[in-house]
Amino acid sequence: MKINAKLRGKLPRVAPPEPWQSKDGLRNGWKVTIPGRRPLATSAVAEGRLFLGGGFGSYDFYALDEATGHVVWQYQTEDDGPTAAVVHEGRVAFNTESCELEVLNTAGRPLWKKWLGDPLMSMPAMGGGRVYQVYPESRGDRRHYLAAFEMADGRQLWKQPLPGEIITAPVLAEGHVYVANLDGTLSCFRQDDGAKVWQEAKNATSSPMVWEGECYFSRRKEVLVPRAGAHVLQQMEELALRGQGAYGLTAGIAGTLGAADYLDHEKRKRRSPHYAACAKADEGVGFAFYKGDAKMEQARKHLGHGHVSGLWAYQGSKPFVWHGRVYSAVGDTLHCADPHTQEVFWKKRLYDRPDEAEVLDNLLTPPAVVNGKLFVGTMLGEICCLSAEAGDVLWRDTLDEPVIFQPAVVSGRVYAATGAGSLFGIETGDTRDDGWPMWAGSAAHNGTPS
Repeated sequence: MKINAKLRGKLPRVAPPEPWQSKDGLRNGWKVTIPGRRPLATSAVAEGRLFLGGGFGSYDFYALDEATGHVVWQYQTEDDGPTAAVVHEGRVAFNTESCELEVLNTAGRPLWKKWLGDPLMSMPAMGGGRVYQVYPESRGDRRHYLAAFEMADGRQLWKQPLPGEIITAPVLAEGHVYVANLDGTLSCFRQDDGAKVWQEAKNATSSPMVWEGECYFSRRKEVLVPRAGAHVLQQMEELALRGQGAYGLTAGIAGTLGAADYLDHEKRKRRSPHYAACAKADEGVGFAFYKGDAKMEQARKHLGHGHVSGLWAYQGSKPFVWHGRVYSAVGDTLHCADPHTQEVFWKKRLYDRPDEAEVLDNLLTPPAVVNGKLFVGTMLGEICCLSAEAGDVLWRDTLDEPVIFQPAVVSGRVYAATGAGSLFGIETGDTRDDGWPMWAGSAAHNGTPS
């Protein structure tokens, strides 16, 4: 294992991978436990290596062998909480929640970093020789900005103000940068000069997916429903699309609408164990009361979240288009729809529950879509593989640890990072299961070509 000589002897040692086998004996793999056992984000796979942060609160970043899970090199950050990494053209980018954007090469050598603001709750995007990042200008006007930096040296090329922090990450598509803010605003900017194309209040609850010039995203709706002889306000969520151009129209895909108690802050605060766990995680890094420039009131009102750690891990019900169909995981249910007609082909609830039962957390990660299959992690501790055509469950493995970030799928392996600090590398039995090497499929966060 290669480490920075200056830090030698100070880095926590990672135990060798342990063999893993599914309970039905049909799939094998390995499990690595990262020191600290903190919640881990999606690993990025490139050049035969897995690039993985040590979790919220950690000061460590790792490269592991893709096939075996053994540590190849280890790097220590000066601030905690590395996000999910993106890899592009031999460079690895991530940011720490407090408060830096870092770029390394794939051999682990630091190239440049920038102190941006406190906290950073979204991950970067990369493309066209640039890194795109959203940050609060904590040493200035304290507004949030979307900025483009030269990938080679970190020189800032442009920046544009935003209403606040964004959901998960910027999305790069068709020469534009798309972002969804914590307050539900959806925005589009030109990549070359940052010029704003459009910005609209959309109640967006996920970063968008862009396909044929249209934006697909999940959105919140408030509906009055009868309950106990009265009408009460119920948070709902559905898949929606916005048409092309500066004046595109927006429509919801009605068959995807479902109850979304996980967007109701008061319900989550009272009854969600995950909400309580996020409060403890915030305490551990100094965010027990003061949340820096997070503009947390936006997230409480719109997304049902009130913690830096919760938003650091929040991905919402982000959809993806694959082979002319749009897929999304809304709450505890997967949907497949026609993006042109909005016809819902199938929906699959992965856990039995009464229709009126509350779902206080997003139980499913966004799906990774490859080789005619959906790979989904669950907060209840499973990796599930479903048919993209019909929604049938092909297999589901119990990991006994919550999977809160989207898995990566490369060369016949699914890589699942857990909320308890483990990374699993599972052989799927089909080498064609390939092509989803990092969060949202690529450094642009817009899925994969199909």
